[in-house]
Amino acid sequence: MRLAGWLTGLLVVSLTAFAQSSSPTPQAPVSAEVPVVKGGAGTCSADFVVTDSSGKGIYDAKIRIQIGYRFMGLHKLDLTVGTNYEGKARIEGLPEQIKKTAEFKISHGDQSKSLPFDPLSDCHPRHDVTLGEK
Repeated sequence: MRLAGWLTGLLVVSLTAFAQSSSPTPQAPVSAEVPVVKGGAGTCSADFVVTDSSGKGIYDAKIRIQIGYRFMGLHKLDLTVGTNYEGKARIEGLPEQIKKTAEFKISHGDQSKSLPFDPLSDCHPRHDVTLGEK
């Protein structure tokens, strides 16, 4: 009799714990973490928001930059980052001085755009890019 009572109690406790763990608890929406790639070549950075023609963020749009810097441009930096589902991405650690011109190349599928990077005029640019404009 004791064993039956003990097993019944254990069953009730187990079912209660299972019911509590399987019921969803409301949570506040969490903002998507912005993908960041670090170049380690300086203090400049660039922020991007890539959207389609309707203003919706494009997931996994690729942002790439190739830079020659330092003496005679012999140091090379080649960085690529993909956007999150909000279309956001960030590149950090870009050099403050570059030898030649450089540009960010933003692409997704067959659509692409290029934007200049001039750290002397703006070391921390923020770019809102629309791909697929009509």
